[in-house]
Amino acid sequence: MMMLRYNFLIMSTLMMFLSPSLFSQVFNYDGSQPTVGSVEYAVVDETINDLHDLSRQYNTGYDALLGANPHLNEETDLEPGMVVIIPNKIILPKRLKPNTVYINLPEKRVFFFDQDEQKLYVFPVGVGRLDHPSPTGKMTITLKRYKPIWNVPKGVLEEAHANGYTDHPRKMPAGPDNPLGDYAVHLSAHTYLIHATHNPDLIGTRNTSGCINLYPEHLAILYEKIKVKTPVEIINMPTKIVVIDDRILVERYPTLFETTAQQNAADEQQRFDHDMQKAKQVAESHNLTLNQEEVDKLNAVMHNYLGYPITAN
Repeated sequence: MMMLRYNFLIMSTLMMFLSPSLFSQVFNYDGSQPTVGSVEYAVVDETINDLHDLSRQYNTGYDALLGANPHLNEETDLEPGMVVIIPNKIILPKRLKPNTVYINLPEKRVFFFDQDEQKLYVFPVGVGRLDHPSPTGKMTITLKRYKPIWNVPKGVLEEAHANGYTDHPRKMPAGPDNPLGDYAVHLSAHTYLIHATHNPDLIGTRNTSGCINLYPEHLAILYEKIKVKTPVEIINMPTKIVVIDDRILVERYPTLFETTAQQNAADEQQRFDHDMQKAKQVAESHNLTLNQEEVDKLNAVMHNYLGYPITAN
């Protein structure tokens, strides 16, 4: 309860100072900034039916929207006039190389730096489910397909059969029922794709058998910018920490476990201690000495999974 109250106070304070924006996920970027964007807010109107509509309209993922708004949940009825935080201030997971696709699984975002345009494209993604994790590591794009036929992977067929769908097709033609949508990008990590979707409500969640999926309108943009042999790096970084002007910024997400057994065996206190130590080391590397009050604030901030940077000192 104390954590929820703390989150709500943060959100309420932000609302006092923020103004509406275009909620763009395309940022001016020259390759040097450690952060982009700003925390924004949306005022719900009659065109918004539910949280999925809100997520898509404001170019954010479903889980990210819930994380940034602890007063909301899957059962919330949105009413006109309700104010909702849009978590569009972002710490970049690392220094981004130009024309490389980066995907950070815990925050469920893809990043692409177009050096010629001096623009950074940041879009929400869906990732692999628990026990069906997305791969991590460096890979490349091996093939691009528009309006693809879906050759259903063996593992997906076996899972469908185990769940009673014995008539699941082995191939699915292009069209509105194809889970790949209109775009499929093959990765050198065998059988894994970056693809669109026929169900946009899934974007920003753990919903795939390991592939990465995007809103169709976002992948249409990325599809035109990437090529065969474009590098792809998929990382698992649940906590991002930077120092700007002697201020520590922390952006934290829940751990993205890869198996049920891993989740059951997890020691969250151990992870918290690790992240606290990491934050202190980042502070020390910038010649910052934290007093007890600042350590207490850092401790409070590190207990939050709001999904946007919070000043921790």
